[in-house]
Order: sequence, then structure tokens, then C-alpha cells
Amino acid sequence: MASFRRWAIGSGVVTLVAACALHFLCARPYRRPLLTPVATGSGKLAVVAPLPMVSVSASASASPPADAGVAVAPVMAVRTSTPPFEYTDNYLLVGLDRRPFGGGAALSDTIIVAAFDEPNDALGLVSIPRDLWVEIPGHAEDRINTVMNVARRSGEDPLALLGRVVENTLGLPIGHSVAIDIGVFERAVDALGGVTVDVPCAIVDRFVDPRDVTGYRKLDLPAGAARLDGVTAAMYARSRHGRSDFSRARRQQALMVGMRRELSKKSALVRLPALFASFEDSIETDLSRGEVLMLAQRLLRVSPAHLHGLVLGVEQVSAMRATGGRAVLRPKPQAINDALNQLFSAPAPGLPEMGSVCAKADVALGSG
Repeated sequence: MASFRRWAIGSGVVTLVAACALHFLCARPYRRPLLTPVATGSGKLAVVAPLPMVSVSASASASPPADAGVAVAPVMAVRTSTPPFEYTDNYLLVGLDRRPFGGGAALSDTIIVAAFDEPNDALGLVSIPRDLWVEIPGHAEDRINTVMNVARRSGEDPLALLGRVVENTLGLPIGHSVAIDIGVFERAVDALGGVTVDVPCAIVDRFVDPRDVTGYRKLDLPAGAARLDGVTAAMYARSRHGRSDFSRARRQQALMVGMRRELSKKSALVRLPALFASFEDSIETDLSRGEVLMLAQRLLRVSPAHLHGLVLGVEQVSAMRATGGRAVLRPKPQAINDALNQLFSAPAPGLPEMGSVCAKADVALGSG
């Protein structure tokens, strides 16, 4: 009788632990508001971005830490046919311009579609310019990076509305969406112990950052392989060097590939709890915890030779002036469709454009 009681108690504990683990993995705790409408003195609604409490040293270095590795070897992407996007798993990845120290309009300044071609074990990244002039269902035309704010002000689901806009603009379905801010990105890179990228052009830039005693933080990177900490990686992703969002988009793709490379290392296993914690507080997604982990696993399964990167650039958009004289980009639907149809024949993500010439290193100085 006593042995049966012990067995029953043990079985009950195991069942309870398994149920709690299943509940934890299946939970979808990430649909918290990223923007909160509040009343201003004028009676109008302003959008305020709530920030997680993050402790950051005021003397945190803005220079890249010493590189413990070697230069990043370029990978030649294997060209494959591009299937209809109804047969790929498409994720919308969004980076919000919300600063770790407060401020920032929380605009969607990084918009990337990640398309998984499961049968061919391939992944294509498509970067969308933040100044793309788009139709917003139920609202006026505007830049695509304002869509989430428009949705929040009108009481709609921000990621769902941005997903609809991307679907209408690119002509492909979006299955799931993930949004993070600059603070999450910084903490994720640091949790990985840094990220190594190949810097194609020397960059000198500076950014407002009250965490530094001077109130500013300088980015100074020579061309070549560089090991970046979280703060430096975020500046590298945000820099206006070259005055082109297209160049910035390529740097962002390169950073994604670099983070994937760090995750694939055996040493990353001990860093996973810290990495997961860096996302847990500030991620916005319709995925459950288990699905987030499965997404990371799918990313790691794709070999570097089957990673492809496309930046919608001068051939897919045209410059125009919107109301009020705003400089925006008008999409060219046929050109976009043609480029997407060649996505899995595109080169590896983050490579500089063929024939491009480096701008002066400090051309963006003071623009951040």
C-alpha cells in the first residue's frame, strides 16, 4: 500500500510538472501593448511607448569589444527555384525605434519578411524600406513605418494591420509576426556574447544616448571583420551612413546572419537562458513560447549556403513627394513581384550591392 501511495504521489508530481511545462510553452504572453494612447493637454491622443526597466552602466563601451574570432568567410548562396509564397512559411519581423533609455516614436524602422522554403531547407529575407508609401486599410496613405502607430491609435491590432499592409504590398501571405525594440536587440546580442560581422565600408557616426556621461555615443568602425557588443550592433544597424535606407537594410540582414552564426555555436547552449530572458520582457508576437523556440530551431536548421537576402531598392521603388513635401518611396508592384520571384536565387543576406562604392566614413556624422 505504501509503495502504491509513493507511486501515486510521484505520478501526480510528474503530471503536474508536465502540465505546467506544457502551459508555459503553449502560453501566448507576448500580446502586451507596445504603445499606450494618453490624453494630452490639447485633448488629442499622443502615443507613448512604455519601457521595461533595464539597468545599463553609464560607462558602457560604445566601441566594439576585442574580436575573439576570425574574419567572417563569405558564403556563396546556392541558387534554387522560388516556390509560390502560398507554399512558404512567411514571418514578419519588425524592429521598433524605441530607445532603451526612453524616447523614440516606436516607428517600425526595420521591416523584414522571412520566408522559409521547408522542402528545400532554404530561407529568404526581404527587407522593406521604412519610407515606403502604402495604402493602410481603413486609413489614409502613409509611410509603412507608421502603420503600427496608426493601428494603436484606432484601437486595432498593430501587428495584424502591418501584416495586412505587407501582404497587400508584396502580394504574399504573412503567417506570424514578431516585433522587438532596440533595447531587446542590444540585450540579445550581449546575451550571445557579441556578434561578428564583416563591415564593408568604414563608418563614423554618433547617437544621442544619455547612458553615456557625454550624452552621446560614437560609432567608429573600420572596414573589415568586427566583433560588436549590443550597443555597437544597434548603432551599426541604425546608422544613416551613405544616406541610404537600402545600405542600412543590408547591414541589418548581416547582423541577423551574424546572430544566427553565434546561436549555432556549441557555446551558445549556456547562453540560451539569458537570450530567452532578453526577449521575454519586451517581445510582441502572436507566437507562443514554444513556437518562438521552434522558429529559432528552424533558423538554425538552414545551412548558410541556403540563406538568401533581398533588399527592395531603387529598381523596386521610386522616389516621390507626398503631401506636405515629405520624401517617400512609391512601390513598383511589377518590379517587386519580379524580384520576389527570384528570392531564392538572390545572394547571401547582408552583402553590399554589386558595384557599390563606399561613401566617406563620417558622411552620417551627427545624423543619428
